[in-house]
Amino acid sequence: MPGRADRVHGSRAPGVVNRAYDGGVMFRPYRSGRRLAFLGAAFAALVVVAPASAQEASKPQRAAAPRPIARHLLIADLGQHVVGFGYQRTVSPWVGAQITAAYYQPWTQNIDFLGLSGEANKGGDLRGVIARGRVFFHPFGEAPTGVWISPFVQGGVGWGLRDGQRLAGPVSAAGVSVGYSALLGDSVLLGGGLGMQYHAAKIPGGAGPPRFSRFYPQVDIQVGYVF
Repeated sequence: MPGRADRVHGSRAPGVVNRAYDGGVMFRPYRSGRRLAFLGAAFAALVVVAPASAQEASKPQRAAAPRPIARHLLIADLGQHVVGFGYQRTVSPWVGAQITAAYYQPWTQNIDFLGLSGEANKGGDLRGVIARGRVFFHPFGEAPTGVWISPFVQGGVGWGLRDGQRLAGPVSAAGVSVGYSALLGDSVLLGGGLGMQYHAAKIPGGAGPPRFSRFYPQVDIQVGYVF
């Protein structure tokens, strides 16, 4: 008959190993095998994935694509003495060229605005039409946006009053402005600048208004549409 120890701990007949118990400790070889398999799979994944992750991290990050240059613009020129429309072409990130046709009325000259013209040059009710060409230099390479320096020339025909008679003659100007332009969204360009010009009107019939030739401040306001 088996003793009490045999009933508690299982049979320990010589040469026979109990599969469930050994000295009160249960053997579970299948669990140990599963643990080893899991650890082996995790190690293999680490060996394969870690170098790939390191290679991805070492790759240089691709920079965001730069905004394409707005090469073609329709321009509304709303400057100091003109209201005109034209075309602007961005030649490179540093240079743009513009041509406009405009209605011309040197109102500041006509009314001696802020005393800049002087009483001797006041009056004449001069008005006319002109064509203006200009180049925009962008020192930071952001054309057509950013800071710009813009020389310009213009010429046309004007009509002024002399002794109650409206007479025609050539009008012209040349100058330079410094300004800044910015894109509003993807399609609208807004720009403004200040500078100096030499403008002249050669209306026949004698000296004095509407004939003049002198230096004068220059104000630029432009709105463009990118297409």
